[in-house]
Amino acid sequence: MARSDNVSLDANHPTTLLLSAETAEALDAATQKLAAWMSEKSQPGHAAWPLPEVAAALRERCRMLPQRRAIRVESWQDALAALDDKARWATATALPGSPKLILSFPGQGSLRPGVLSRLLAGLPAWARHLRHYADLARDISGFDCAGWLADPRADADSVLRDNGKTQLAIFCVGAALGRWLLDLGPHPDGFLGHSLGEWMSANLAGVLTDEHAVRAVYHRGRLMQTTGPGAALIVRATPEALQPQLPDDITLACVNAPNLCLLSGRPEAVAICNEKLAAARLITRPAPIHVAVHSPAMDAILDPFLAELAPLDFAAPKNRLLSPVTGEWMPEALARDRAYWARQLRQPVRFDKAAATLLAEPSAVILEVGMGAALTSLITTQTRGRSNLRALALLGRDEPPAEGYAPARVHQTLGELWAAGVAVNLVGEATNRHPLPGLPF
Repeated sequence: MARSDNVSLDANHPTTLLLSAETAEALDAATQKLAAWMSEKSQPGHAAWPLPEVAAALRERCRMLPQRRAIRVESWQDALAALDDKARWATATALPGSPKLILSFPGQGSLRPGVLSRLLAGLPAWARHLRHYADLARDISGFDCAGWLADPRADADSVLRDNGKTQLAIFCVGAALGRWLLDLGPHPDGFLGHSLGEWMSANLAGVLTDEHAVRAVYHRGRLMQTTGPGAALIVRATPEALQPQLPDDITLACVNAPNLCLLSGRPEAVAICNEKLAAARLITRPAPIHVAVHSPAMDAILDPFLAELAPLDFAAPKNRLLSPVTGEWMPEALARDRAYWARQLRQPVRFDKAAATLLAEPSAVILEVGMGAALTSLITTQTRGRSNLRALALLGRDEPPAEGYAPARVHQTLGELWAAGVAVNLVGEATNRHPLPGLPF
């Protein structure tokens, strides 16, 4: 291939450099060799080869050895800096065998206006998926969740205190992220959703079409809003320790981990319960929820919700669904049962049991797809010391900064996913397919 002097060092060609080796020391040596090679092929203002060709050649020559490193770069000049910056490396030991990929979808998240503005600008392919779901939601409800999520000046309370709008926004974000992720090539071996997140699982597994899933979520949230004000309380205690202390007007709504529960009820009842638990020296904190989720307050809307689900088509799932109601993988009949999906908003969430089912997998990566990292934190507390399991959050484990979630953090997680042993296309195709001489591998 003839050398090209027309490739600018600053030309914007986002891609990912993939490296693997048998040992951590060999991986570091390979990184240093690549850095030296790219420096050697650089001239003032110009590079010898287009960056996408370098990334494609690395992918083709990468033998998928156990020690892996993925480095997201924007240009040749940026690659020179990134290869010398450990903070930008996604480095991991690949899980044994062929790890299964389980996508988990949260029921709540770090929802606020404008929180997705940077992602919408920096991930146009994902933005198209969000716009698709948001258009369906707007046609059904009149609420443009994509516009609200992109505008930091939008009114927060009008959405955050409206359970119908909140659920639509969270659903559209999670489902769109899931669709975009599937476009990158990974093949999930199962889906798990927490409360509202179950509807994202059902949609992506093919139980419900996009339109029918959005319609179901809209009516779910709309009807829940009619049940009146509620509140929720996170308590660090086992359900066995809590149950004897709970008054009749407080419900154990979720068991998220063996020693972490969510209580719900009317605001005044939750406030009194909080005082009682604090006196018993239990650690509590309020949850940003404004209806009495998974409590008897939902009983009045079960039949109306089931009636709204009647005209929707529930198909056989194309992938496994892990139910946080039963804690087990769902048989086809249950996945297609409208009564299950109606009762799901009333029955307690036993995420602890679902997580225990995942712990039985011989090798798996559990990737949280949605805003926040609550499920990742819950799973991580139970996977400590287990080298065969890994929990990752697509948008990152830290709270989003004031300017919202960052595309760089998403690419970092995708690199971590590949480094863990999951097949995901981070490179794309180069425009030319000429061999590159002199690569150090």
